[in-house]
Amino acid sequence: MRKQTKLVAVLSTAALLALGASMSSFAATGWQEENGTWVYYDKNGDLETEKWEKSGDNWFYLNEDGEMATDAIVEYNDNYYYVDENGAMTANKWVSVENDDYDGDDEEEPANNWYYFGSNGKAYKKSTNSQSANFKTINGKKYVFDEEGKMLYGWINKEGERETTDEDKWQNGLYYCGNENDGAQTIGWVLVDIVDPNYADTDAGFSSGNVFDDENQTRWFYFKDNGKKMSKEAGKTINGKKYSFDEYGRMNAEWVNWDATPSEASASNADYDYIRGFRYYGSPEDGARITKGWFQVVPDSYLNSEDYEDDENNWYYSDKDGKLTVSAIKTINGKKYAFNEYGVMQDGLKAVKFDGTSTTDIEKVVGDGGVNGHSYKDGDQFKNNISDLITEDGYRMYYFGSGDDGSMKTGKQTVTIDGEAYSFLFNKSGSTKGQGKFGVDSDKYYLGGMLLQADKDDKYAVVKATKSGNEYTKMELLTTEEFLDDVKAENAPKKGYTEFYDVAANAADKDGVEYRLVNTAGTVQKSKSKAKDGSDRCFEVNKDKKITSVFVQD
Repeated sequence: MRKQTKLVAVLSTAALLALGASMSSFAATGWQEENGTWVYYDKNGDLETEKWEKSGDNWFYLNEDGEMATDAIVEYNDNYYYVDENGAMTANKWVSVENDDYDGDDEEEPANNWYYFGSNGKAYKKSTNSQSANFKTINGKKYVFDEEGKMLYGWINKEGERETTDEDKWQNGLYYCGNENDGAQTIGWVLVDIVDPNYADTDAGFSSGNVFDDENQTRWFYFKDNGKKMSKEAGKTINGKKYSFDEYGRMNAEWVNWDATPSEASASNADYDYIRGFRYYGSPEDGARITKGWFQVVPDSYLNSEDYEDDENNWYYSDKDGKLTVSAIKTINGKKYAFNEYGVMQDGLKAVKFDGTSTTDIEKVVGDGGVNGHSYKDGDQFKNNISDLITEDGYRMYYFGSGDDGSMKTGKQTVTIDGEAYSFLFNKSGSTKGQGKFGVDSDKYYLGGMLLQADKDDKYAVVKATKSGNEYTKMELLTTEEFLDDVKAENAPKKGYTEFYDVAANAADKDGVEYRLVNTAGTVQKSKSKAKDGSDRCFEVNKDKKITSVFVQD
């Protein structure tokens, strides 16, 4: 909008008046110059007041004293006009007029008021009986005016009035019309400074409150083609992206949940539908919803209070509707990933319990803290507790890489537990794909994926495997001493031996229990007559892989 503070005088007043064919040179009739100003006498010789008179193509106004008005707003028959420095009525022009109420202290009072005068010279103004904003189109842009013809600006409410109270003008305002020197109706995005003393309290589209931690905020608003602000929208498509707006029109940012309010939130008891109700709408500078993609952020305090307090950056994945993937194993770009009850992508060695017979819907996923005391914070705990974690608690072991990887691993893997590296085997196919092997593969025993092998110092160890039918239910790795105690072997020395334990009967496969001797590579031994361990005890193993005796020769 091109505006100017003063209209330029092109012709003098005398010249303008002289152009009129109706000008009379007779005394006391028509236009007369008196005391440095112009007046007008009617045919009766009376001085005209509060009346318009035309001269040539221009109209001039005689005020209450009968003097021609110049550079002034003229109120006439409930309309407003402007006469320029020459006194001529202005038409099809913007005019800036000094504001008599401006004192420099009140920020809501402009130094000048803008008016627009149409082709008939009348100022555009709001109708006195209008109950809504009535915008006028000028040079392709829309403006709104008050009942006195003053252009309004800033926040305009639905009644067509300017909102001036800092704390709630942006809440009550329906339109936004720039500043005192612009005033054009805003369409599309605009960044506005607002004051929100209740910044920490919100119900619709709530977030943790850490996004804007001050009442003085700079927020994005979006105005539709009709000029009205977008508000209370859970997911509005703008230029191909989804955005969310609260009840006052502010673009939401970061975590938003339209399916609950803070007073109803219970993140300590994660509910599937409640967690799935969260959407992530990017940064306060962007605000576009993450849709069908990965993102790594700190969770909302209502989503996961513990990780929020720890400032923990987690990976999340949202579907086409922006919903989080929760409590599931999901295939993404050909790879499988696991997500817990808070929607967090899992990484590392995890114990997963499925919902019923499903192989994708997760009931619970836990880390090395385990459940029911069955933890695996180190290698010994793993060997001692994983059988119970699997058979009693119903969990299966998976490995989801390390750090930002998170993809399910299969086949042979090296997994670090408490700083120690261990060999693991994870199923490569079928409904149990990715599960740690619990049983025998290539003559080696695996417990939840971990290869059971003797320590280098021991050289040999005994695997005690318990079965129910064809399924393994428990596995233990025993030292030589632990094995002898377990089978209740008695030392019966004989010639040529300082120790001799006949274990053939007690270590025989029976009652669903089998004992097998493994070396440091985890390979089951067979047809061994003298497999010496780290304490100089020797094992004898027959061709059927069964341990028959333990001895120490002279």
